[in-house]
Amino acid sequence: MRRLDLGLGVCSEYADANESRSVYLTFDDGPHSICTPDVLDVLAVHNAPATFFVIGVYAGE
Repeated sequence: MRRLDLGLGVCSEYADANESRSVYLTFDDGPHSICTPDVLDVLAVHNAPATFFVIGVYAGE
């Protein structure tokens, strides 16, 4: 598995193994010319869906 080290802290909790679990990935205020391609590559490898929100100055591009 490829890891992205973007210098962000991530909190996690362990759930009961019998529970159904879901993760919803959202990315805000992009795209970023350096980070976004790497994020897209990792998502594609794992066939993981994500939601990207384009806001601010990026919305005009």
